[in-house]
Amino acid sequence: MKTQLDEIARISIGASLPRYSKTYEGDKQETDVLYCTVDEFYTKKGEIATDIDSKYLTQKGDVIFRLSSPQAAISISETSEIPEGVVVSSKFVIIKPRDVNPDFLAELLNSNIARNQIQKFSEGIIKQIKKNDVARLKFEIPSLKEQKEYVEYINLINKEIKLQKQLLKENIDLKEGIIQKSQGVE
Repeated sequence: MKTQLDEIARISIGASLPRYSKTYEGDKQETDVLYCTVDEFYTKKGEIATDIDSKYLTQKGDVIFRLSSPQAAISISETSEIPEGVVVSSKFVIIKPRDVNPDFLAELLNSNIARNQIQKFSEGIIKQIKKNDVARLKFEIPSLKEQKEYVEYINLINKEIKLQKQLLKENIDLKEGIIQKSQGVE
């Protein structure tokens, strides 16, 4: 039986950054803020209010989901690229799963199963979806034991993909080096 995401997780929108940075009158500090390219999450320093509510900061077990296209998700854990304590902007939702492995949920959200559902909700050229659309996503949720097994396999595949991408990049660089050398460019 398919379960709607808001039945297995608490979903909230990230912080309005202008409210906590540009227009904020109080004390500010350099803080890591979450951003996302097409397929990579990263952080960048920003001047953010020192008293920003902790609900807007990444925490272990959270799944962060990008609302604009291309949608992407990442789980926050000891092994993720994004640490705890990073400010999440309103371009993302923060998902706090209950009785669901966060890594499994992130992989579900990154799958074609989610993309096909999201396509129905997308608006405009930018393909922005809303928090309520994320809440309506439906998935089959296997047992926690099965989720853990799936995540172990998926992590191995993700490592292989990362290695293959690195190898491809190195081969492209090598090819460019050969071409430049043939033209007397060093």
